[in-house]
Amino acid sequence: MPIHDVGYRNWSGPLTSALTRWWTISEAGIRTALKSRWIRRAILAAWLPVIYFGVLFFMFEKIMDPSISDFARQLGMPQAEQAIEVLEEEGGEQFVEQLDNRMRQQGFEELPLPEFIPNKDALAAALETGDIRVIRNTTWNWLLSTFLRYPQGLMTLLIIGLIVPPLISRDVRSRAFLLYYSRPITRLEYLFGKLAIPGMVLVLITLVPAMALYCFGVMLSPDMSVVFDTWDIPFRIVIATAVGVVPTCLIALLFSSLTQESRYAGFAWFTVWGLGAVVWWLIYFPNSQGGEIAFDSNWSLISIYSTIGRVQAWVFGLESDMSRVLPSLVVLTIITVLSLAWLNRRISAPVRN
Repeated sequence: MPIHDVGYRNWSGPLTSALTRWWTISEAGIRTALKSRWIRRAILAAWLPVIYFGVLFFMFEKIMDPSISDFARQLGMPQAEQAIEVLEEEGGEQFVEQLDNRMRQQGFEELPLPEFIPNKDALAAALETGDIRVIRNTTWNWLLSTFLRYPQGLMTLLIIGLIVPPLISRDVRSRAFLLYYSRPITRLEYLFGKLAIPGMVLVLITLVPAMALYCFGVMLSPDMSVVFDTWDIPFRIVIATAVGVVPTCLIALLFSSLTQESRYAGFAWFTVWGLGAVVWWLIYFPNSQGGEIAFDSNWSLISIYSTIGRVQAWVFGLESDMSRVLPSLVVLTIITVLSLAWLNRRISAPVRN
């Protein structure tokens, strides 16, 4: 019988760069995740709030443009009509002062913003300046911060809970680490490849729609000078997205690496986030009537969700008091570093053993 040469043979296929080895893991994981109907439906549902916030951008820009005052009158909204009249008669710089006087005549002592509206002080401060550019920049930042914190924040928790739990737990159960590490893939590349799987999906439902809303607002503006007034917002969107994506993905991957059963990792994920939010709301609501606990007090650090929201508000320039932001930054940094260190230890265990 002929004896075939089974020794070393040169690879004749295409070669990929060492810098993109992690993408092989990410591509396979994304394809597997998108096969699930539930995940595809969740991604589609995550884009629905864009319509609502697009309407808010539309209404704001229409109100800010005095050349189309008939639009507000056609809506049948007395407050909007009065605001447009002030813009026509007095100009943008006198807008807030005149509007405030008319509201006081109608019995309002101040702008009726509910207590639970986040960062309402930043909005009030912007209105007091009377500068249309400042009002536009702050309002856009507030709308985008609210968009990322509430509808997209909640969808982020859901989508991560669907995608991440099986990513490492299955490798632990099947001992796939031996297959990964037998190839020219380092632990860092393996970790980055797994991290990019939920990261890419979350960018699709946070960064991309937020940028779309910003571009929509620019197109609605009367001229392109708005770009110079809001040039910083795209950078804020990118940083705020990273603040929400990186810690959440690392925590979820850590839970996935601690067990061989993905259902346990999913249960731990929803329990930690849900329990923290519930405890914080149970503390806040009974005491909010007496004014003992503010909506943005440090007690909100109990909830990781609220902690991330406060840091994102600071990124958007809506929170300037560092005494309130610093604890959130410290907690979020500690959680991220500890999750990364513990995760690295877990994926390194098969090599040490």
